Amino acid sequence: MINSIKFENFRNLDGKYSFKNVLNVVIGKNNSGKTNILEGIKLAFSSITNDYFRILKSDFKDSIDSNAIKITVELKNDSIPSFNFFDEDKNKQCGFTVSIRKTQSGRYIKNVTLLNGSPIDIDIIRDDPKIPNLYFIPLIRIEDIYTAGLSTGISTFIESEEKYKELKNESKKVIKEELGTKTKKFKELCGKFNQNLDIELTDPKITNEKVYIVDGKSEHNFNIGAGYKSIANIMLNTLDEKFNIILIDEIENHLHPALIRTLIRELRNVTNTIIISTSHSPVVINEIGVEEIIDISRKNIYEQLDKTVLTKINTFLHPGRNELMLADNIILVEGYTEEILLKYYLKDNNYNWTVVNVAGVMFEPYIELATLLGKKTIVISDNDKALSEGLEKSSRFKKLINICNKKSIKIIEVENTLETDLFNNKFLTNCENLLKKHDKHPEIFIAREKRKMDIVQKIIEENVDLSKWHVIKEIDDEFKSN
Repeated sequence: MINSIKFENFRNLDGKYSFKNVLNVVIGKNNSGKTNILEGIKLAFSSITNDYFRILKSDFKDSIDSNAIKITVELKNDSIPSFNFFDEDKNKQCGFTVSIRKTQSGRYIKNVTLLNGSPIDIDIIRDDPKIPNLYFIPLIRIEDIYTAGLSTGISTFIESEEKYKELKNESKKVIKEELGTKTKKFKELCGKFNQNLDIELTDPKITNEKVYIVDGKSEHNFNIGAGYKSIANIMLNTLDEKFNIILIDEIENHLHPALIRTLIRELRNVTNTIIISTSHSPVVINEIGVEEIIDISRKNIYEQLDKTVLTKINTFLHPGRNELMLADNIILVEGYTEEILLKYYLKDNNYNWTVVNVAGVMFEPYIELATLLGKKTIVISDNDKALSEGLEKSSRFKKLINICNKKSIKIIEVENTLETDLFNNKFLTNCENLLKKHDKHPEIFIAREKRKMDIVQKIIEENVDLSKWHVIKEIDDEFKSN
């Protein structure tokens, strides 16, 4: 349904965000505006459904309410027919703009128009059967879900207690029959999470029935964990026949990683629904494709990456490497020994550096992604001198230098290999049993076969001070302002 939403003067948001998939995940630092995107969408659609959304001065950018808030929603054609129109070139378009301004009396008023500025009759819009349901889900302990309706009781209008009980029982029976198909689908979904959850009702009040979740045939739901309540709430909101917009603030809250994976896979299969969520979780990022990720400051990542790079990132990004998307200061290394050694140093010195192991020599896609996200990045790589006859830097390393220079990224050169560099800089003493001379270049010492990890372990166990190592010093100099 939603193609894109553009914000102007709404809180700290400025610019256009596209939503191309069933599932869309917004990432960014705390206080960067992720939740504001969800609330901006809620504000836009509440303007056409007449749902309550209180406007405050703080909703205006820098709390300056002399400038209007403007939210532009581009929709797929015919998704809400009342918002269809033809532009000057006779092309059909669909969407609306919500403007919020301050009146002379100090009140804030909303105005809804078509994308071309044409006025609309809001009452006609609200009668459009294709107006979507919108659910905002902070994943907290959600005990109950209520149907809409009057709160006025009817018992005082019934002539006897017996008649009232009879009416309640009949009402409950009818409601359960109406819920039958949805209940079956809900139970099937919960079965995929290894849970025997069901939908039940309290005694109906004719117009204000309470719907709640029970564990199997239990009489109440207090023994259901917060994670499963969260999942149940999301799934219930996907069962409506109308189109649903589900906004989830931090989809990972209360959820075990295994549940996150199952939930995301199930959400991709829902119909008539678009889901927009925020997240800080590497597990969530690992489970979704780059095309489903929206960086709060740089919008849609996939639109700005080369297709080949995008394919590599989707193939090789995993929970260890995808921390790159969430980090401030990134160190890209090519092997496990470098990763372990640097993480040991970071742990002891509490530096705000994130080490990402690219596993081999495939630096380029990660450099592209880090640059796109505006991350402060350092690359550490062996120059592989011992691979050549004349002890020259390898062509791979030379190419990597050129890539880093073009991206203005600091590259730290390690002499031949990590072990050679540490030995040359006198950080490996009494390691004769772990090192050997290179076959072609005896002046170069390298790790014996299958002993690389033993060298790292020895450094850690002996608490070797690496603060004077040129690699650490160069990293520290590069990141000292961060």
